[in-house]
Amino acid sequence: MASDALNRTSDMSEPICCPCCGGGGGVYWSEELGFKLVRCPECSLLYVNPRPDAAAIDSGVREGMQKVNGKTISVRSRRIPRKIGLYKRDLRTLFPDLWQKNAPLRWVDVGAGYGETLEAVKSLAHPDSELVGVEPMQYKAVSARQRGLNIIESYLQPGLFQADVISAIDIFSHIPDFHGFLATVRTNLAPGGNVLIETGNLADLTLREEFPGELGLPDHLVFAGEKTLERYLRDAGLKVVAIHRKRIDGVGESAKSVVKMLLGRPVKLGIPYTSNFRQLMIRAQAV
Repeated sequence: MASDALNRTSDMSEPICCPCCGGGGGVYWSEELGFKLVRCPECSLLYVNPRPDAAAIDSGVREGMQKVNGKTISVRSRRIPRKIGLYKRDLRTLFPDLWQKNAPLRWVDVGAGYGETLEAVKSLAHPDSELVGVEPMQYKAVSARQRGLNIIESYLQPGLFQADVISAIDIFSHIPDFHGFLATVRTNLAPGGNVLIETGNLADLTLREEFPGELGLPDHLVFAGEKTLERYLRDAGLKVVAIHRKRIDGVGESAKSVVKMLLGRPVKLGIPYTSNFRQLMIRAQAV
């Protein structure tokens, strides 16, 4: 079924209102691979409009392949072991209370991918902790399970867990309805539980040229700014506890952009350490 959707879709698109506030009249901001990215004049969210229909979005997520302009593009990425150490550093900063308590945790990582986040949590958490990943892409789920991780191959379903922490690392831009996603997250949180969101602040930038990279359309559907993310969380009954901001426009990332450009990828080149783009890690707690 998903393969049929992949074969028939990327030309199947639908105009939408703002996924955050429901407003219309999105203002053109940029485009990539024939897909337009517009800014909501009410809440500043950036979103693809028109966007692929629901069948195409689901197919891209489950198979890790996008059909664009008659070509099939892999969006499966790859496992990056060095991320484990980086996540350990960030998790120590954002959850010092959990590690100091040294008690078993129930941690669910949604969009677990190849499992780097779960591996970082495993190295920090009490050995009796229950760590589960939820990953709808079969290719990634199988790979993570082969390394001994507990991965459910699915989207997050209502009421499966009573988790102390639910993390969603680098998946915001893939989710067409983040309000609905957070509503499902709330049904899986224990009282007073925490949510960890990681994504970029692209919507805080004025110009496309300020972002040193490719947008990844149409695999990426929405881009938020810091205030927009706080609005999403507040609407879901989640209070922001801490925000960790990381820059990614160093010399190494600039070199990667040069290589991507030589390979024909739709990147923008910038001067290192000048961009206002930040990768955000936001800890919020159920209230």
